[in-house]
Amino acid sequence: MRKTGSREVPNKAKALSRRQALSGVALALTAVGLKNIAPGSGSMVSSADAAEVKPLASARPIDHSFEVLEVGPGKKFPSITLAGCHMNSAERWANGYAEPATIARMGFRMVISPGPAGYYTNDSGSHSRRWPQMVGWPPYEGNLLGPVVIEGEPGKPAPVLDTDGSGDGVLYYQTGLFSTGSCDATFRHLILKGFRRNDDIGNYAAIRLGQDFAKIPMNSQVLFEDCEISNCDNGIMGGVTGLSLTLRRCYLHDNGNESGRVHNVYFGGGDVLTVEDTLSTRCAIGHLLKTRAAKTVIRNTRLIGNGGTESACLDVPNGGILDIDGLVCEKSAGSDASWIMHYSGENQDDYGLFFHNPSSITIRNLSMIAPASLTRHPTWIPIAGFANHSGSGQETSGKGSHLIVPDAQNVKVFGLAAANTGLPGCTALGSRPALDLASPVRA
Repeated sequence: MRKTGSREVPNKAKALSRRQALSGVALALTAVGLKNIAPGSGSMVSSADAAEVKPLASARPIDHSFEVLEVGPGKKFPSITLAGCHMNSAERWANGYAEPATIARMGFRMVISPGPAGYYTNDSGSHSRRWPQMVGWPPYEGNLLGPVVIEGEPGKPAPVLDTDGSGDGVLYYQTGLFSTGSCDATFRHLILKGFRRNDDIGNYAAIRLGQDFAKIPMNSQVLFEDCEISNCDNGIMGGVTGLSLTLRRCYLHDNGNESGRVHNVYFGGGDVLTVEDTLSTRCAIGHLLKTRAAKTVIRNTRLIGNGGTESACLDVPNGGILDIDGLVCEKSAGSDASWIMHYSGENQDDYGLFFHNPSSITIRNLSMIAPASLTRHPTWIPIAGFANHSGSGQETSGKGSHLIVPDAQNVKVFGLAAANTGLPGCTALGSRPALDLASPVRA
């Protein structure tokens, strides 16, 4: 057995066989032929695709009464670690030993100023090898117990928070720069990169979600806004019931480690995942976006292989409510999977991850672009668009699974055979559209 994220899955040979099967008999059961096909103009594809898409409601407003911790050169706290030690001190969170009600009320707003190149490199906790001796007491290891906002200084370039490429020595105890707890967390105007093990089999992340800290019931909303995350094992990883995650104007790229276990974004379980105005591209044999949320909402977003070795553009393995309005998916020729989008194709009953009830599929304004062939796996044909396995039985999709018929409108495809699009009413484009690869992050 090997792991995908934090879950055991069959070994690679079995996993590859399952991917190939998606283009065989099982796919034929769910694929829907094209209707009313008309050639497209081949113009640039945007996520909204000339349709007016209403923005989502904002996440919870920030409480600016939080204690403000200014971090950076010349500031009260010269480093992230020292600010973290203050949060974790006996007078504040008391390393999680304070009463849960006290921790839940104590909010911090960490404002990080930019520094010269390398200023924040390996600034990742009390035990980091950045420090000759352990810093702070109680020690701080990236755990965010109560409500917190961590953001770059407004009006300044985003601070670069990174490691020197050997994260397993830098991070020491933790598996990412920050680990969120049971309370709300906001990350804004940050550049995070390099959080990976150096053995190429790691499962680290820039941010780890939904850790069980301080005996506070999980009831949190985590927001990433105007952040760039790259060159990590996972960009963002984790998630449990009671947690919701929102990505807004984020740029995730070049994560993954070719193990097949790690992804640009892996929401491993939770209530609602919302992805808005975001670009996820180039992940080394990992998914551009993987979600086990009960509900996944995608707006004005691009999941683009861009010549990489990504697996799926979008993987929704436990079903659930999938609501898309404005999405561009492009598969690379070097992809490590034969489908662009995948819905309900894992049985994770043994790990308590059942098929979600309710489940539904609503798709508006979707473009899917496929290569002529898969160079890494030339026998994996045909390439599938939307591989819907919800009706393939409990052995494939888990307890309680049943066929979910997609409600799809304004779907455009290029490079896909009509019988393998997997969605009704698609329009075939006459030429390969240009793609928008610009970062959505606001300075």
